[in-house]
Amino acid sequence: MAATPVINIVIPQGSDFVESFQSKENDGSASNLSSYVGSAEIKKHHDSTTSSSFTVNIIGSTGEVSIAMTGGKTSSLKSGRHYYDVRLVSPSGSVSRLVEGMAIVESAITTG
Repeated sequence: MAATPVINIVIPQGSDFVESFQSKENDGSASNLSSYVGSAEIKKHHDSTTSSSFTVNIIGSTGEVSIAMTGGKTSSLKSGRHYYDVRLVSPSGSVSRLVEGMAIVESAITTG
């Protein structure tokens, strides 16, 4: 896999959220992520001891990784700037970071 890109995302508070990323090799070809396991978290600060997890879905043959949160879960996020990353674990146990960046949680106006 290539170097870890920084990609900032926007999460609308109280709405379902999905974002997809493509893992690529140094030559630009899609990574084969078959049998990889992913995890992703969001924190208000890098050194925060509390976090919220995303659901991670991996399509191994195409190198596509998506992260998602339900509207109920995004409702509990405080508005403002947060930080997130997506980690992958290979079948051999090697850990890598696919993507990282800021996550801006936009305040919800309508609540019902």
